[in-house]
Amino acid sequence: MLSAADVPIGPFLAKFAQLNVPVAFLVPTETGYRKSIMDATAPVRDLLEETNVHVYEDQLQGPDNKKIVVSYFVYTDHVEETCASLYRPMTKKGDPRIWFHDLKKYCEPYNLLALVVLDCEIYVINLSDPAIAQSFMSEGYVYKLLTLGTEAESVIERKLLGKIQAVHDEGFLPSITPGDPGVGDTLEHALGINRNNDKNPDYKGIELKATRLTRNGHVRQPTRNNLFSQVPDGGMTYREVVERFGKMQIPRNSKDGKPRWQLYETFSTTRVNGYDLLLGVDDVNDRLYILYQDPETGKQTRVSWWDMSALRERLLQKHPRTFWVGARSEMIGGVENFLYTRILYTKNPNASLLTPLFAAGVITVDLAAHISEDGKWRDHGALFKMEKKDLPLLFSNPEEFIL
Repeated sequence: MLSAADVPIGPFLAKFAQLNVPVAFLVPTETGYRKSIMDATAPVRDLLEETNVHVYEDQLQGPDNKKIVVSYFVYTDHVEETCASLYRPMTKKGDPRIWFHDLKKYCEPYNLLALVVLDCEIYVINLSDPAIAQSFMSEGYVYKLLTLGTEAESVIERKLLGKIQAVHDEGFLPSITPGDPGVGDTLEHALGINRNNDKNPDYKGIELKATRLTRNGHVRQPTRNNLFSQVPDGGMTYREVVERFGKMQIPRNSKDGKPRWQLYETFSTTRVNGYDLLLGVDDVNDRLYILYQDPETGKQTRVSWWDMSALRERLLQKHPRTFWVGARSEMIGGVENFLYTRILYTKNPNASLLTPLFAAGVITVDLAAHISEDGKWRDHGALFKMEKKDLPLLFSNPEEFIL
């Protein structure tokens, strides 16, 4: 379990995102270390499958079906060759296992190990070793070993950048939609893009996300960027969660002051929210859970869950390339107007970092739904969000443009 590691994973995530190299993390427990057994967790299995190294699902059980893969232990100035044993034992339903020869000479129990695949060979990086971690973080030997080339900016990206520059040059534009959706709808309308309610990017493979930077000349508090929405795959449905854990409350900015049954809240792995709910990462079964924590006993109960594989797929589908556009907002003649002034361009999300980013509390989930007095249901989706300053933890080499 990542939470058992003897060093925090958070400081390393930005570097892996910058490299845009698929990575999985392992933390050998004391028992597994002693018995030379480690579970091949879902992120490890995905890494090996996506890099064409090994597919555990196709592997038969037993020692005769073991697969040996050339591997390396990474040090501060060299690598030492070893081998990985990938197998499914006859016991415990053949749960996937992984072990590295001479691992006990390289690490200790509860060390944080990063696994990276290059040319179908596994590189093991002990991030709990201060010297190795420093070499990685300071872009020394370890970092350079993993460096990948970057792609040139495409014609489509340059064309869209020019179009948004032209929209900026028009000056403030009146919002075509009241409320929060206006900042995005107005930009898409100015670009000649029909409003996109499906799961695909907005403009020729590029997703557009617009947010306000100021309102009436005042700088807004930093807002979290919406990555995508996805309802839970199992457990209670969205509505059942609201019905079970919601509260009778008066909505913010209510015009009539009438209360309604609602649940508008942020869910994180690092804290229990006002509804006694939080997120929990299960990296063994590759799931993200909504958990209820009893305020008196502290006991946690699973409520709903998402398959992490589905969330990784959703991220890759929605954000292969994204323009995060910032706008100044001014009220002119009683109508909100927008001037689009900044673009943060991201591409190639490192989906393998999604699980640790949840575990670190960097990515959160917002549920926003209510049942009105007449029984009508309304929800805004289960929104997966992260702050703009943290986007480099997930995306490779973001570029910012000032219009």
